Amino acid sequence: MDRYPQDYVLHNLPLLLLSGLNTRSPSEPDPSVKTHDFLHEGGFRIKVDAPVVSGPLAEQLLRSFCEQDATGIPWHSQYSTARNGKVFKIVKVGRVYTLPPRKAPPPPHSPRLSAVGANGSPPPALVLHSPLSPLTPSSPLYPDGIISPLWITKHQSRLPCAFLTFFTLGSDPNTSSLQDNKLKSEINNVRSVLTSANYKTRLVVILLGDGIVNPSDLEERLGTIRRATGLDGKSIYFFAHNSSLAETDAFVNSVLSSLHPLCVEYYRDLSKHARRKRNRNAAPQPTVQPGNSHILSLPGWNVRYEFKLGVFAEFRQEMDAACRNYETAYDSLFAAEIIDAIAVWSPRFNEARLLADAIAFRTIRCLLWTDQVTTAVRSWVAHRDRIRDLVNRRGKGTDNYGWEAWQTAWAKIMADLVSRSEYPPLHVELLNTSGLLPIFVDVEKSLSVGERFVPWEQLHHEGYWLDIAKKCIVARRQWALQIPEDDRQSPGRSPASMVASKAHLYDTYLALEPYREVPIDGSPGYDYVEEIISTLDAAISHFAKRGQLRKMEILELQKAFEQIHAESWAEAATTLRQLWYNRHWRHAGWWKLLQGLGWVLLDCLAHVEDGELLIQLIWELSNDVFDRKPNTNYDLRRVIAPSSSTDGLLSVAVGIDEALSPLVATFAFSTHDVFVGEPLDCQLCIQSRAQVGLPVIRLSEIKVVFEGSLKPVYLLAKEGEDGDAHTSSAQFIDIRLNESSTMPLSGTRRSSAGAVASQTGSADLTIPPNYTKIFRLRVVPREAGEVSVASVTLIINDDRLTFAATSANFSHTVGQWWESKAGVPTPRSLGQESNAFNKINVQPKPPKLKIEAPGLRRSYYTNESITIGFEILNEEEEDAIVSLGARMISPVEGAAQMMWTGEGLEMARATAPGAGVLALPDRELGTIPSSGKAVVSLRISDTAAAVDHEIELLATYRLNSEQETILTKTLTVDVAVIRPFEANYDFIPRLDEEPWPNFFEVPPQPADASASLGLRHLYSVAASIYSFATEPLVIEAILLTAAKIVGGAVCSATTGIVRKTVETSDAAKDTNATISTVITPDHTETFDFDLTLQKQILGDRHTVAVELALQIGWRRQDSDEVSTTLLEVPRLVAPMAEPRVMLTVSSTSLGPSWNIGAYKLSFTIENPSMHFLTFNVSMEASEDFAFSGPKACAISLVPISRQTLAYRILPNKKDEWIGVHLNVVDAYFGQTLRILPGGNGVKVDKKGNVLVKV
Repeated sequence: MDRYPQDYVLHNLPLLLLSGLNTRSPSEPDPSVKTHDFLHEGGFRIKVDAPVVSGPLAEQLLRSFCEQDATGIPWHSQYSTARNGKVFKIVKVGRVYTLPPRKAPPPPHSPRLSAVGANGSPPPALVLHSPLSPLTPSSPLYPDGIISPLWITKHQSRLPCAFLTFFTLGSDPNTSSLQDNKLKSEINNVRSVLTSANYKTRLVVILLGDGIVNPSDLEERLGTIRRATGLDGKSIYFFAHNSSLAETDAFVNSVLSSLHPLCVEYYRDLSKHARRKRNRNAAPQPTVQPGNSHILSLPGWNVRYEFKLGVFAEFRQEMDAACRNYETAYDSLFAAEIIDAIAVWSPRFNEARLLADAIAFRTIRCLLWTDQVTTAVRSWVAHRDRIRDLVNRRGKGTDNYGWEAWQTAWAKIMADLVSRSEYPPLHVELLNTSGLLPIFVDVEKSLSVGERFVPWEQLHHEGYWLDIAKKCIVARRQWALQIPEDDRQSPGRSPASMVASKAHLYDTYLALEPYREVPIDGSPGYDYVEEIISTLDAAISHFAKRGQLRKMEILELQKAFEQIHAESWAEAATTLRQLWYNRHWRHAGWWKLLQGLGWVLLDCLAHVEDGELLIQLIWELSNDVFDRKPNTNYDLRRVIAPSSSTDGLLSVAVGIDEALSPLVATFAFSTHDVFVGEPLDCQLCIQSRAQVGLPVIRLSEIKVVFEGSLKPVYLLAKEGEDGDAHTSSAQFIDIRLNESSTMPLSGTRRSSAGAVASQTGSADLTIPPNYTKIFRLRVVPREAGEVSVASVTLIINDDRLTFAATSANFSHTVGQWWESKAGVPTPRSLGQESNAFNKINVQPKPPKLKIEAPGLRRSYYTNESITIGFEILNEEEEDAIVSLGARMISPVEGAAQMMWTGEGLEMARATAPGAGVLALPDRELGTIPSSGKAVVSLRISDTAAAVDHEIELLATYRLNSEQETILTKTLTVDVAVIRPFEANYDFIPRLDEEPWPNFFEVPPQPADASASLGLRHLYSVAASIYSFATEPLVIEAILLTAAKIVGGAVCSATTGIVRKTVETSDAAKDTNATISTVITPDHTETFDFDLTLQKQILGDRHTVAVELALQIGWRRQDSDEVSTTLLEVPRLVAPMAEPRVMLTVSSTSLGPSWNIGAYKLSFTIENPSMHFLTFNVSMEASEDFAFSGPKACAISLVPISRQTLAYRILPNKKDEWIGVHLNVVDAYFGQTLRILPGGNGVKVDKKGNVLVKV
């Protein structure tokens, strides 16, 4: 678009001027510089004497306004709707600004200046018009011009739709009246200028506060200023001094939103004015009639008015209306009475062409804006065809450089339109691609069904349009070079008559004159190469975004040819280098094209010193798929000239897998599987694919590197080898490999064979063209694992050169093994796999070392210290040096610990290399003689969790005769840790036989001050222990311990006694009774405990909660080591201050004459509270027994007291449990107390019924 006036091609936006907000920076362009003097002389000058508003708030406000500038918004409706109010072109101006004049001044020598007219009357008044009107004598359009870009400049750069002026509103109440009067004066001055200019520009006043102002005073002051200046509510705003950044942005958005409909109406009024003039259907008269010239005709005026209507519609962002106006103006312009009526030699003809281009450009922009892409492409083609017809009929034709210059500009116009619009369908990434963009847009849906179209009418991306422009530039250069030398001379060196006669021979519209296009005097003319290269670079970038690699390479090649044409050898070499390194042509097999590229690159390197690239080219071009380039030295050792400016040694590396090579290296193993320490036959094949007739290739060394345990192999060239030719085309060479430390390297000055541990050998490394050498090697793997060929490197060392060609990808080669048949080496395929025998598996040497765990048990138990003994037996035929490592894998991290056991060992802790893995340091066992053994032990402790562990022992050993061969033996054992016991618990309250303290007596002071004085509760705890063990276990001790007590109490418990061993109550009370018992697998044993809870303070009424634990000391029957298992016990909660009823039973006698069993029931009612309680007691009769005692009574208890109610019953059953129902109800609260068993022979069933054993 740079070929056209910017105002003709830029999208029009409503102009907004910011005055007085801040001074313009010296680095910013002055908006008045780009305008013509017509827009300044005689204009309306706005001058404000108030100082410019400055400070952080002003800068913040200015920044927010500038961020709303829509100048850089893409030209498309999608971005227009999503730009959040950015519809203005916002320009910052100072306190002095000049609006363009409405009328031009009268001509200096007009009839009006005479005293009287021809008939003695005063002369008629002159009709003055706009300075840019074709009716004004001083206008550049006078008398028959249609329109000038200056008219768009006037509305886009000088005449705003809104004028925003900023002032400071003082906060000092003492000077506020004076400051407000000055503001009124300044605002009225600006309004008077706008009124006198008769422009409908909107005046907006924004007042910035400099301090805190009372809201009521502020409203009053703003109202006074508004009334004094005649402003409405949408024309004056106040911005507080302490506004934040978010408030600033909101304020700016509010101002612009309120201005937008007013500015649209402003341009709509201008459209109405232009439409009224068009509808007059009469051409206006000029200020002064021209002499012999004709004035602009009515059709010309209609073109002018339609173009204005289209521009004003663009200002309003109504692109559909603008497109219709532009199409009407375009059709009218090409009418016979306008453009065909203009003389070709007249400047008006080129002005008409420029206007036609501008209208066509704006029409296409409107079509792209509204997604009419196919119509837009057709409009571009139609305009090109119409201009071609015009210049063929009335111009200089199309066979000249001027026409190609116009075609270049027109093609770039379309590329710029697509780019500036950022057309969404062309700039949205395609799905399932790595950021690629579409190539073209489908035909629009608005076309009629069945309408025919060509593929080109689908809108393509910018690269295609730039490619068209490049072709036109090349054609322009070809036509320009055909201009005769006489026409290319400067006008100053040719006679005036000759200059005048040739002035109109060439089309210079958008092009230079012949003497400037291609001057003959040696001065620089038009830079075709620069424009071609810049156009190609832009096109390449667009094709790259779409992944069009082939087109990119074609354009890159054209770019290189242009650089060669300009003798820019370095730039050409850089461009060709990128193409040469590209692998696409090699994969496609385009050898002739690649050969031409290489030859051209060699020609460039004749002028550019790049030794590395030269060596790479010579190496690859030596392949037999290419032809030999005449007069080219293919010897790598001599291709670098001694006089080269390359300092020192030149190092070059080439990848054989990525490019063609005259030598191909392959490596093959004789078998897939081999054991450690066994010799392995290998073949290294070097096959020459060099062109016949080229010099032999003399390698200095060959390096083979392996992935795995094999050492690198180096083959060094023998000194004095002449490379004699053999009768056959292949040759076997046997190589004996030696360790690098024992190999004499006197002939390898820069060999890397001694840098690392390697195997070396020597051989004749001279390879003639079309010849194959097979080097037979034998290697011995020393470690187990997978071994593959990592790379084969061919190295050439010279005084000035180090060259290395490396092959690291053998998947594209077929594995072959060469065999001798009738004395001739013959290849044999190694299998169907393409990578056969390039990878082998070195299996460990079968170890004869055994690891056993003779004492391993089937299961172990939690909290048990586990010791596992291992025996290492050496069944090798010689002594072995053994190192033993161990690790434990657990499903739960931290589930156990382990360590080595034994005398003289350091207690090294196990490390955790991973989650759930513990590893011990290797234990050196020293030398184990043949048929000998070593014993080690491993201890596992802290086995609190019941999980399965996996113990892995790795024995690494070496035989005395093969110190380099490392053998391994692994043993994995499972250690199952289970819980040996599970228990269920029953808590049964018991009656405390000791008397309670008297509430009315002071208790005696105990001898021990720490003794507890509170009430005491007794419980009988029955623990039913179930054995999960896989063998009988001996329980040596069992304790019930308190882990935590809450409520201010003490707790004690007796040692557990197995229930089945207790036969009498006396035995239960015997503390010396044995508790050792054997519990068999899957059996349950019940242990009884007596648990006592006693309050420390007598008056403490808090509930007691006890967290208990059951400690079981047990051992295996074959071991004396006792382990302790800790089981959790449910929490016991004892409400010590609640009343309760305890029942005990004992047998009694009715007398010596009665032989019937009778029982005494003692109901003890306890009141541990500090209240007087009364209970209503009633005994229910039963069919199972007869009783004697109170049927119903009331019992009153004082605080901290208890009373026993006795009944005697005579049951009618024997050896059965019978139910006893005694109701005890609190007389005050009405709460029924539950009967609790207080001793043996009483229990409560699941339904809460109290049962007595009779």
